[in-house]
Amino acid sequence: MWNSEWERQNQAKLKEWYDEQIAGGFRYDPEVREIICFGCGKVFYTRIKSKKYCDYNTCGTIGNYKLQKEQRYQKRKDTVCSVCGKVFTPKRADSKYCSNACRQKAYRERVTVTPSVQNEHEVQA
Repeated sequence: MWNSEWERQNQAKLKEWYDEQIAGGFRYDPEVREIICFGCGKVFYTRIKSKKYCDYNTCGTIGNYKLQKEQRYQKRKDTVCSVCGKVFTPKRADSKYCSNACRQKAYRERVTVTPSVQNEHEVQA
């Protein structure tokens, strides 16, 4: 039986050991720790120092998704809108405009400027 399986089945015993340890009684080696699972948010007890999840297969996956989402959010820094100059937090990393109105305004400026540039090469007689 793996340590994590034993811990999952004996949470009541680990809680009892943790309470004794906190009260200043007997110290278990390794120390029993109380942890809040990063995946599901439940409190569990463990003697494994590197453990972050109550069940690695389910909560580990959920916790990994949460961590990746947080990392993606950190990469999206505040950006300045290229049309109005307003500072905004983009929903996507490659956003240039703060709103649909600014995006539409930029499009209309591009469309109206482009035909006049295309006609400059014509020779006037």
